[in-house]
Formats: sequence, C-alpha cells, structure tokens
Amino acid sequence: MKKRMGWILALGMAIVLTGCGTSNQVLQKEPEEKVALTPMVMVDGELYFDTGKESTLDGRCGTLDGEITSAVDCTERPTKNDQSNFGVGFPYQYGPEETIELEKEGKWWVYESQTKRETRNQENLAKTPSDQAAD
Repeated sequence: MKKRMGWILALGMAIVLTGCGTSNQVLQKEPEEKVALTPMVMVDGELYFDTGKESTLDGRCGTLDGEITSAVDCTERPTKNDQSNFGVGFPYQYGPEETIELEKEGKWWVYESQTKRETRNQENLAKTPSDQAAD
C-alpha cells in the first residue's frame, strides 16, 4: 500500500510540475508584417487613390487648389485633409469625374476618389466574363 501511495504521489507531483512549467511559458505572437498601401491622399474629407496614370489634361490653369502638407507612414491611411501616405510638398488641382491631379517630379498624376473607385470595382464585379472580354 505504501508503494502504491508513493507511486501515486510521484505521479501527482510529475503532473503538477509539468503543468507549472507550461503555464509559465508566454506564447509569443509573431509581429505582424506591415505592408505598404497604395499611395493615397485625403482632400476635403475624401480619400483619393493613385491610379498610376499620368494626366492627359492640356492647358492646366495656374491656380493650385491645395498642397499636401502632412504625411503618415506608407502602411497607414491618411486621416486629415491635405495628408498623404507618401510625403509632403505636392501641389494638387481638382480634376474631372471625382479625381484630383497631383504634381510629383514635374508630372501630374491622376488620383481617383474612394467613392469612384468603389463604384468602379462594384461595376467590374457585376460584369459577366463576356462583358470583361469586350473591355
């Protein structure tokens, strides 16, 4: 009986010690990898996204509508007016059809509003494969 109690006691201590060892371990979460977002700016409370297209407008007026004056990290979305996620000092003008045109490195680039972008994406999702082939 004493041997049996000794074995039970030894088994119980082994379980307790094993349990204590794992409960003190801190599970480390891998840091989330931050990914650069599409270049964007906020103007008049609206986000505008880089289309990657150079402006084709001729006869640009000389009056600027604004300038990007603050920036957030490229992994974040701008939250304030005249803010970008790629830098400061870029003049812009309002363009046609819910766009703004921003000057970078001597060229004017088209940025489309979030509203226009979402509408275009919804229209593309609604197209059938034959509609998409026609585009």
